[in-house]
Amino acid sequence: MISLRTGVQILLLILFSQYLYGQQCNYFITGKVTGKTGLELPGARISITGNKQTIADKNGGYTINNICAGDYIISCAIDSGLPVSKTVKVEGNIQLNFVLQELSTDLKEVIISSTRAKELSTLNTVGLNNKQLFQSTGKTLGESLKSIPGLNSIQTGPSISKPVIHGLHSNRVLILNNGIRQEGQQWGSEHAPEIDPFTAAHVSVVEGAASIRYGSDALAGVVILEPAALPTDKKIGGDVNLVGASNGRMGAVSGMLDGAVDGFQWRVQGTLKRAGNFKTADYYLKNTGVAEDDYSGTLAYHKTNYGFNAFYSRYHSKMGIFDGSHVGNIQDLYAAFIRPKPITASYFSYKIDRSYQQVTHDLLKLNSYYQFKNQGKMEIIYARQTDLRNEYDIDLPYSDDPAVLAAPQISFKIKTHTLDLLYHQPDKNNFSGTWGMSGITQGNVFKGIRYLVPNFRNYGAGIYGIEKYTKDKWTLEAGLRYDYRWLRVYRRNDNSLFVYNNTSIYQNVTASIGATWQATEHFSLSANTGTAWRAPSVNELYIKGIHLSAASYELGDSTLRSERSFNTSISFKYNTEKLFAQLNIYDNEINNFIYAKPSLQPISLVSGTYPMFTYTQANVRLRGLDAEADYTFLKNFTLISKISLVRAFNKSIHDYLVFMPADRFDNALKYTWLSKYVSIQYVKVSRQTRVPPNSDYVAPPPGYGLLNSSFGMDLLAGKHILNIDFSVDNLTNIAYRDYLNRFRYYADDLGISFVLRTKLTF
Repeated sequence: MISLRTGVQILLLILFSQYLYGQQCNYFITGKVTGKTGLELPGARISITGNKQTIADKNGGYTINNICAGDYIISCAIDSGLPVSKTVKVEGNIQLNFVLQELSTDLKEVIISSTRAKELSTLNTVGLNNKQLFQSTGKTLGESLKSIPGLNSIQTGPSISKPVIHGLHSNRVLILNNGIRQEGQQWGSEHAPEIDPFTAAHVSVVEGAASIRYGSDALAGVVILEPAALPTDKKIGGDVNLVGASNGRMGAVSGMLDGAVDGFQWRVQGTLKRAGNFKTADYYLKNTGVAEDDYSGTLAYHKTNYGFNAFYSRYHSKMGIFDGSHVGNIQDLYAAFIRPKPITASYFSYKIDRSYQQVTHDLLKLNSYYQFKNQGKMEIIYARQTDLRNEYDIDLPYSDDPAVLAAPQISFKIKTHTLDLLYHQPDKNNFSGTWGMSGITQGNVFKGIRYLVPNFRNYGAGIYGIEKYTKDKWTLEAGLRYDYRWLRVYRRNDNSLFVYNNTSIYQNVTASIGATWQATEHFSLSANTGTAWRAPSVNELYIKGIHLSAASYELGDSTLRSERSFNTSISFKYNTEKLFAQLNIYDNEINNFIYAKPSLQPISLVSGTYPMFTYTQANVRLRGLDAEADYTFLKNFTLISKISLVRAFNKSIHDYLVFMPADRFDNALKYTWLSKYVSIQYVKVSRQTRVPPNSDYVAPPPGYGLLNSSFGMDLLAGKHILNIDFSVDNLTNIAYRDYLNRFRYYADDLGISFVLRTKLTF
C-alpha cells in the first residue's frame, strides 16, 4: 500500500498538472431567468458542472465567470418551480436564458419545497445539493447527513445509524419521507430509519423546533426527503445507480423509470443492496452483514386547478448484530470493555446469523389538492404505514419445535394512519400563511417469548396556523399550534398474569415567532424563538427488557412527564460567486428532558449479561454553533470549512449531559476543471471531555482524525449523463472509536474503504 506522503504527492501532482495545463479559462456565461409569464425570477440558482454556482439578481440576470473551454451541464432552479438543465459546449462567451415553469399547478413533490420555504423561512435550513447527494449514495441516511454542519449520527454498529441535530435524536427529530412523517420504531437509538435513500432527489434539514408545522416530535428539527419532480411530457426517462465499496464488499444497484402520458405521470423504482462483515483497521466485525431490497411506485394526474397523487413503497432489510456485543457474565463484560480487540473470530462472510433484526416497512400515500380562483389552495393528505420488526437472538428457546426455534424472540407490528388537511391562503397585502389540522391513530402488537414494550393504542390531533408578513427587506412570521395525545397501554401483571391497561393524556401549546432581514442581495440575518413540547414515548415509559440490536437492558419509568423546550436561534448567511458563509447560533433549554442514563450496574440474565440503562428526566440546556465557509480562489480551487460545537449542561446535577456530540471540524480542498473534480478532506473529531465523572460504563474514547479523498467526473453521451465518483474513506486506515457509537464498548469503527459510484441518467 502506498504511504500517506506518497499519496499526497500524487494528488498534488494531479492538481497542479491540470491547473498549469495551458487551457483557455476566461470565458463567461451570462443570461436571464424568467417564468413562463415573462416575469423575472430573482434568487434563482444557476449551477454549472463542477459545482460552480451563482444566484440571479433582482432583475433575474446572472453571470458565471472564468469558465474553461469544454462541455458542460448548466442547471437552473428555484424553490417554487421545476428545475431546467441544458448542455452547452463552451468555445467562447455564451448568452443562455432560462424559462422556468412556476408552481401554481404543479404536483405535491414540488409543493413540499415551496411550502417549506413559506412556513419555516426564519429557521435555519440546510441541505445536500445533487452532487453531495450522489457522493453519499450507498451510505445510511444518518451517515449521509454528517456532512451538514450541526448534524451527527448516533450509531449501533456499522449499519444502524440515525440523524442527530444539535445533540438531539430519535423522537425529537422528525423525518419527512415524501411529505409523510416516518412512523416506525423511531423511538430507539438502535433502530435506523426504514427509508431507501435512493428515492430522494433532494434532502434538506430544518434546524430548530419545527413543531408548529409538523407536530410535537419535531422538537430538534426535521429531515425532509423529497423525490424528483415527475416529468410533464410523454418522454420516458430514468436513471441507474451502481455503488461498490471494498469495506464489507458492499454492492448496491438502484434503478428508476418515469414518464407521462395523457395527463398522467408515473414512476417506478427499486433498490438491491448487499454487504458482508465490515472491517475495522485491524479485524473484521463478525455478523455485521446487511441485505436490503426496496421498491416504490407513483401515479399522478393533474389539471389546471386540481390534481391527485398516489405513492406506495416497501422497505425490507436484514441486519446482523455484531457477535462481540453478546457477553455471558459480568467478568467477561468488563473484560470486553477494556479489551483492545474482540475475541470473536475475524473473517469475511456474507452470511447473517443470529443475532439479527429483520424489518419490513410499507407506506401508502394518497394526496390531492384544489386551487381556488383567489389562488388559495386546499390539500388533503392520507397515509397508512405498517412497520414489522422481528429480532432474533443467538440464544434459542428451550424447545424441540422447529417453528418455535425459527420464530423471533421479539416481534413488533405498528400500524399508523395519518390525515392532514392544509389551506394555503393567497398572498394579499404582503401577508401569506398556512392553516391546517392533522390526526394520527397508531396501534402496536407485540409478540415474543421475551417482554420489551407493551401493546398500545395511540391517538393524536393537532390544529395550527402560520402567518407571514413580507415587505421590502423584512420577513416576519409567527405560528401557534395545539396538540392532543391519548395513549393506552395494555400490560400483564407479572404475578397474576391478569391483563390491565393504563391511559395517559397529554395536551399542550406550541408557539414561535421569527424575523428575517435581507440586508443586501448577498447577506441575510434570521432570528427565531419559540417554545415546543413532546410527550414521553412508549419505550421511555414502559420498556423493560433486552434490546438485542443495542446489546443492552433498558428500563422505563411510567411517571415521566412531557418535555418543554424554549429554543432561540440566530443565523447569518452571506453568498457571492466566490464566497458562501453561514453561521447558526442556538440556545435550547429543555425542562423534563428524558434520556437513558447508564445505571453503571450490569444485569445478568439467563441469556447473558448486559449494560443496563434507565430512563430518567432532568432540566438541561444545550447551546452551540454551526458554521460553514466555502471560498473559491485561483479560479478552480475551493476551500470548504465546517465547524459543529455543542455544549450540553445538566442543570439538575450541575454537571454536563452524557451522550452529546464531540466537537467536529471538517476541512476540504477541492479542485474543479471542465466537468471533473478532485478533493481531499480531513475530519477532526475531538475527545468528548464534557461528561460527568463515573457516568458511563466506558470513558469517552480519544479523539481522531480521518483523511478522505474523492475524484469524479460527468460525461455526456448525447442526451445521456454519466456521473462517476471514486472515493477513499479513512485513507490512512486508522483505528478509532466514536463516542456516539454504542458499540464503541466492544470494537473499533470502520477502517479504509474504496468506493466507486456511477449514475447514468437518460
